Amino acid sequence: MHILGIDLAKKTFDVTLLTPTGARHHHTFPNTPAGFRELWRWARAHGARSVRACMEATNVYWEALAQYLVEQDATVHVVNPARIKGYAQSQMLRNKTDKQDSATIAAFCAAHDLTAWVPPTAAQRKLRALVRHRDDLIASRIQQTNRLEDTTDPDVRASLSTVVATLASQLTAIQQQITAHLHAHAELREQHDLMDAVPGIGPVTAQKLVAEFYDLASYTSAKAVGADAGLTPANYESGTSVRRRPRLSKMGKASVRAALYMPAITVMRSNTEFKQFAARLAARGKSYGVILGAVMRKLLHIIYGVVKHKAPYDPQKVLGPAASAT
Repeated sequence: MHILGIDLAKKTFDVTLLTPTGARHHHTFPNTPAGFRELWRWARAHGARSVRACMEATNVYWEALAQYLVEQDATVHVVNPARIKGYAQSQMLRNKTDKQDSATIAAFCAAHDLTAWVPPTAAQRKLRALVRHRDDLIASRIQQTNRLEDTTDPDVRASLSTVVATLASQLTAIQQQITAHLHAHAELREQHDLMDAVPGIGPVTAQKLVAEFYDLASYTSAKAVGADAGLTPANYESGTSVRRRPRLSKMGKASVRAALYMPAITVMRSNTEFKQFAARLAARGKSYGVILGAVMRKLLHIIYGVVKHKAPYDPQKVLGPAASAT
């Protein structure tokens, strides 16, 4: 088994190839489709037939190469950068270069039994692209609207008004495309509808979660889903005197945490079952931040459950018999 450790940047990526005999080869390639093909020819030239490739989930630069390698029948592992950093520190590595990083990633891959990355389908990639573009348009509209409110010059105001109107028009068009795409793909529509029925989760949030958590049903447990979203609690204790306040680990998908933040606040205020859940935590002395994180995690666990089992939300199953009796 040959192992590829890949350190990606926007324009290039460095690769360290570990062979079964212990030999190590390094090369730098352009981060382009031509560079992907060049990498595969280079690996083949060094005798690679069965390949495990490991890379960090950094920015958006990794997925095109990961998709290409899967298409070449390589096993691809996409790893949280924090794990690679921790491994490098455990090895007392003092230098950080692209070449060294690719060698560290290769060594980490060789030392660990990692889960293979499963690429999204074409329909899932399309939905994610549309949803992310909608989010960018919303951010741009907010920015330009704020500028319009703070501007008094009539010419600038006229220009900004045109920009804001164009962004609003594009938002409407993109939202229509998202809705049409969901209607055209039964599996995506089913996931969306199951999520949309969960308290606090409206259509926009459901669309976001379907897009960003496309592999939700493949997780083995709700705990694993919470950990991958960075919603598990991180405790810090040492000896008998050090007891820091628990906090969210935040070692996971920031986009999912952002999507669940407002729904959690909403259900804590307006949903009877979640108000009771939050009250029980408060009675145990938990702070507001801890309670909010617990509600976000509970929402994600419920979403995982309804999607995994393809069953509508039932408060009695997830919050106990008392929830349904109120």
